[in-house]
Amino acid sequence: MFRASFRLLCILLLSLPAMLGCATPLPPTYGTTGSDRALDGPILALGGEDDIVAAVSAEGLFVKKGDGPWVSQEAPGIRTWSRVTCVAVSKGIIYLGSDGEGLHILREGAWEVRTSRYGGLPDDGVLSIAVNDPDGGGLFGTAVWVGSRKGITTLRGDEWSLYQPDGQWLVALTGKSGSGAGKVYVGSGFRLGKKGEDSDRFRPPVSAIWAGSGRVVFGNPDSSLAVVSEDGVATFKFNDDVKIRHLRVDPNVIWAGTDTGLLWGGLKGGAPGKPWPTNRAYLGWSGTLFGSRDTRDFEYRWKPVGYNTAMIVGLEKRGPDVWVAHRSTGGARKAMGMSENIGTEQFVIEPITDTRRYVNIEEYIARKQKIQYESYGLSAGIKGDPTALYVAPDGARVWVGTTKGLWELNSD
Repeated sequence: MFRASFRLLCILLLSLPAMLGCATPLPPTYGTTGSDRALDGPILALGGEDDIVAAVSAEGLFVKKGDGPWVSQEAPGIRTWSRVTCVAVSKGIIYLGSDGEGLHILREGAWEVRTSRYGGLPDDGVLSIAVNDPDGGGLFGTAVWVGSRKGITTLRGDEWSLYQPDGQWLVALTGKSGSGAGKVYVGSGFRLGKKGEDSDRFRPPVSAIWAGSGRVVFGNPDSSLAVVSEDGVATFKFNDDVKIRHLRVDPNVIWAGTDTGLLWGGLKGGAPGKPWPTNRAYLGWSGTLFGSRDTRDFEYRWKPVGYNTAMIVGLEKRGPDVWVAHRSTGGARKAMGMSENIGTEQFVIEPITDTRRYVNIEEYIARKQKIQYESYGLSAGIKGDPTALYVAPDGARVWVGTTKGLWELNSD
């Protein structure tokens, strides 16, 4: 018995660094462009498009075009900059969301303000914004999606439309009825929803949105996701406490940044492998389908990535890489999907504050191998805890916002 116990102890000690995600990261590929920060912090939100980057700090809105300087932009309609939650840029138009002051739009030097009282928003608590290109075949031509504490607002052409659970809701976005038609193919974990039941299966606040060609994905702090496509709506309710803050979507994978780490949703038959550690269980969930009777386009397998349980404050997917800004809020916490016990205490993980580039992450997942990453923090000249993240579409430039300021990284 002594030998068996000693052997088990050795195995635990040898596996602990891997379990905690403490392996030495890869040498950094990116470097800072200078020794000084680009802007003073704290940085509240980052967004961009092509060579345009928009940053919001406690001092206001700053915009950078190409290699030009950061330029301060006046925004008379915003009274309290600390309430700004998100920023998006599309075709040179800047969208700012404020939790308390609605949506502010800067177009050709002029500001437009939309609120619950004057602009048709369900409320003034804007938490998320996503913009897709209707010319590229976006969902029903919708260009702008705004998530708030009470609902969703969309811009289709020149028309703003409001959706709330007590009225028109998710199924209304598709133009279909809630019951669906045709042959029935309902996979394990799903059931067919009844007309009007979508208002119960996914509710605001809408804390995260991703929009693209043919579909849009919503997340909330109540452990729920909703995938809306031209074929129907699928909602997911996780058994674990999964507060969703950020979303990025590939054809076969949904990446979700949560308050307890990174979550991978791989489409069955489309996303091979599973994230490290492979012996960890998939997350339990219950799903409901509306507007269709075929779940095959929505059959995702959900699994946490690694063991870092720090809150995710920034998430970007560029090519084969995923960039994640992890920020610890203090205290050890249970990792998603962890059910085993050690002794009488639940197994918990110390959150790690770090900005990481997970390199070729899908290749490692497909091979069921431990994911490799590069670390960008104090050793890279970046001071303060991460607060926001933006990566240029070509992946050549990265902006990391922290409590101390804004830093630019490049791969030149």
